[in-house]
Amino acid sequence: MRKRTPQEKKKLSYERDRRNVYGEAPHAARKSIPFRKALRNRSNRHYENQQLSYEGVGLDEDLSDEIETRMNHKAPRQWEKHRDAPLGEVIAEKSRKRMIMRKRGGREALIIRTVPKPKE
Repeated sequence: MRKRTPQEKKKLSYERDRRNVYGEAPHAARKSIPFRKALRNRSNRHYENQQLSYEGVGLDEDLSDEIETRMNHKAPRQWEKHRDAPLGEVIAEKSRKRMIMRKRGGREALIIRTVPKPKE
């Protein structure tokens, strides 16, 4: 394996590294991912326990089949983590916004505002 040049390393870093652009703090993201997974699993377990306790204590084979069918009929709740944005795209977007701010004079240039129509 040959040594990479600093320029190649930088290019690979822009492609591979990712940044959180969702808008929450990094620590909040690290905490919320396991929390969302746990909530999803907890809600699925809660639904299954409700179905089992609903029918009562005496379970025969037909009743247990019906309960299992009912539990499998409802799709389980799901949660999916969305990927973070590649570092190259994040930096390109930041530099584009900086260029707009320089041209048009300040942060207000980035905010799109709608002017209300005058009442007639």
